[in-house]
Amino acid sequence: MPTRSTSRVYNRATLEIWFENVGLEWECHFTEEILERGRRIYRESKITGVELGERDAIVHCAFARKDTCYAVIEWGVTGPEIRTSTGDSALGRAVAVAGLYEIEELIADEIAPLPYVSKGKVRAEAVPLEKFIEPEPEESGSQTRPSRRLTPCLEGLCSGLRVTAYWTNPDFTKEPALHTEGAKLASAEREAIVRLTGHLHNSGFHYRMDDKDFLLADPEKILPFFKHNLKHLEECFDFVDLDSDARLMAEGIREVKIVGRVESAGQDTMKIDCRLKFGRKWLDRKDAGRLARAGCGTHIVKGLGLVRIVEEQSEVLAEWRGIAGAGGAEAGTWPRYMVFSLFGNRGAELDLKEEMKRWHSTLLPQPEGGDVVEEARLPEFLRDYQAHGVRWLANLRKHGCHGLLADEMGLGKTLQVLTLLHFYSVGEKNNLIVCPASVIPVWESEAQRWYPGMETAVLRSGNVFNDPRVDSPKLWIASYTQIRRHKHLLDEMEFGYAVLDEAQQIKNPDTKVTHACCAIRSECRIALTGTPLENRLLDLWTIFRFLMPGLLGSRHRFEEEMADVERQAEFERHLKKQIAPFILRRQKDKVGKDLPPKVEMNLICPITDVQRQTYERLLARGREELGDDLRVALQKQTMNLFTLLIRLRQACCDPGLIPEIQSDITQSGKIQTLLIHLEEALAGAGARKVVIFSQFVQLLKRLKPLIKKAFPKVALLELTGRTRDRRKPVQTFQEKEGPSVILVSLRAGGTGITLHAADYVFLLDPWWNPAVENQAVDRVHRIGQSRRVFVYRMITQGTIEERIQHLKKEKGELFEKTLGNLGSASDLVDHFTDFEELAKLLPEMN
Repeated sequence: MPTRSTSRVYNRATLEIWFENVGLEWECHFTEEILERGRRIYRESKITGVELGERDAIVHCAFARKDTCYAVIEWGVTGPEIRTSTGDSALGRAVAVAGLYEIEELIADEIAPLPYVSKGKVRAEAVPLEKFIEPEPEESGSQTRPSRRLTPCLEGLCSGLRVTAYWTNPDFTKEPALHTEGAKLASAEREAIVRLTGHLHNSGFHYRMDDKDFLLADPEKILPFFKHNLKHLEECFDFVDLDSDARLMAEGIREVKIVGRVESAGQDTMKIDCRLKFGRKWLDRKDAGRLARAGCGTHIVKGLGLVRIVEEQSEVLAEWRGIAGAGGAEAGTWPRYMVFSLFGNRGAELDLKEEMKRWHSTLLPQPEGGDVVEEARLPEFLRDYQAHGVRWLANLRKHGCHGLLADEMGLGKTLQVLTLLHFYSVGEKNNLIVCPASVIPVWESEAQRWYPGMETAVLRSGNVFNDPRVDSPKLWIASYTQIRRHKHLLDEMEFGYAVLDEAQQIKNPDTKVTHACCAIRSECRIALTGTPLENRLLDLWTIFRFLMPGLLGSRHRFEEEMADVERQAEFERHLKKQIAPFILRRQKDKVGKDLPPKVEMNLICPITDVQRQTYERLLARGREELGDDLRVALQKQTMNLFTLLIRLRQACCDPGLIPEIQSDITQSGKIQTLLIHLEEALAGAGARKVVIFSQFVQLLKRLKPLIKKAFPKVALLELTGRTRDRRKPVQTFQEKEGPSVILVSLRAGGTGITLHAADYVFLLDPWWNPAVENQAVDRVHRIGQSRRVFVYRMITQGTIEERIQHLKKEKGELFEKTLGNLGSASDLVDHFTDFEELAKLLPEMN
């Protein structure tokens, strides 16, 4: 074969462009006759020059008689397009074919194999093909040896998919194709090497000079190679040899399961050894650790091929690592309560060892009387369900867990906690109760009543729990405001018990009060509330952040799960299952057998002409200022929208509440209805007592003289936020003989008082949040009540009040299903689209 002396003009950019072109199946665009003629021109070294441009390539050719011609190759959409200087079209196309082979040789010299780039080491020099193969000269008249068959070999390695190749001789012996430098190759063999190199380069393989092989290191590209590129490789070569690991890769991606093997690491801690499992086979610990660190995506495991860790599994691993890091725990060690982690059931499973299984089973909900702590001799004045609640809390503490006592209001949560502190004390440590300021006197009086020896102290300026003069353990009682102001002292203290009463006070995770409460350090933490969900599921996450940090995962993850509409039902099931061991909720109709029934009914009140005119004028003004789209109004003019809604509700109660309206209170259909029912209630036999609740303090003030005039012999009391001594009106109402009426604002009287002397409750204005409304009702219908309680919700017909009442009825079961209640006016946009639907007076009422 004559020595080649071809002129080559190109740059790196054009070389890459033509690399892509010749990597395609270009030979199919020529007839076999043209291809054979072009190969002969190429083997006889007739090509004298190649010029590579971005759009075309020019091939120069010279024949023995010094005739020259050239061909211009342009790559179009359908393949190569040929223009030639000779009138012989077939010759011109043959020259183009020879030129394309020449271009393949150029690419093999300059690009393929590409230099291998390893971490920390870059080899930038080009690796010419002649470094390990050399064309065999063909002497004139000599017999050309038969070409050998090239067979690519695919091997599955932990580092990727490896390709080597071997020659098969006519006698069926084999020789390595890429390992021997200076090997003599026939033209057909050289073409086979070039073709293999081009295919592998297009598939993402890189040549490794030291190993004399090609490697596809990206696991994400391996399966696409088997699906799409292997077929082309098999078409070019008679046989492609795959080892067992490569065949496993070709079978597809396998899903692995994350299993946390849980065993005890101390009385209150556990250790989780993360293992990966495929079917019944456990992955090697080294492979499992590598995959766990790598996270989601496709990975290679020897003996399995390609495996995938899905995003959900990766998030579980990251969540667990993050929780361990945040808690300062040793690697793989967490509080035992994390066994119940919501996200441990999503994308992973737990394998509990025997001791942890026993521990786990004792925390599952127990029937009444099935307490698992030793029987302390509790006082006889406790009801059975109260004794069970005390032992349930003690059992949680014994197991290093913390609980939410969510009994309905009126079932004695305060008494249960005081009993727990007395009979299951924590050494010589102080205990802490955090509650609304209005409830502090309740805790003091209840402690004095049931356990007179229990020393109490109220946190305030000048009376703090780190006072060195205090030498005996106390029950400290602090308002939420004071605990926020004294947050700087919390780092110095560790309490035995820390109890949050009315724990919904920390429902907003971003407030300073919440941060202060979560900074409290104690051996056992307890949350008390009859309404753990006032607004949204995030309320529950915040309470458990105080109780058991990490149990419900990160806030970001929790909010993502909460917002995923498609998986909402599944999320709620997991959440309910997870928190079940740590929530105890009893209802009065189930455990309060000695409580008389509560009769609830809606009083639909007529609307007067003054109310109707005021209502429609407010609604028209609202449409003009805010538009009809409720969602847009909520987003852009939130305060204006809320103000309008309040004004509409005021018009339903008493138009005189609106600043620019001068109207007598008797011009309200609701007040007219109230007076009629008061007359019925107070005229009956016995000392009937009535509680009237309203959000609007001004309404109670306007109502007071009217009731006093209508019922001059009835004792009339008042309890609002401005009442200095809350105990005085409550005590008078409870103890005074004869009929009485007490006017109570929802804000002031919703918590911390007992009004069970009453047997009638009137709710003058429906509350956006049923939980707040229920709190008020339970001031009356609670332990100690001996008479049937009648509860009247007063609704102005055809107005926004009636729409809200229907909506509350639809959502009534959500609380018990751990979904939450209608929390505020912002929730209205989920059910109403415009003001017409929400607030317009019904036609029949006009």
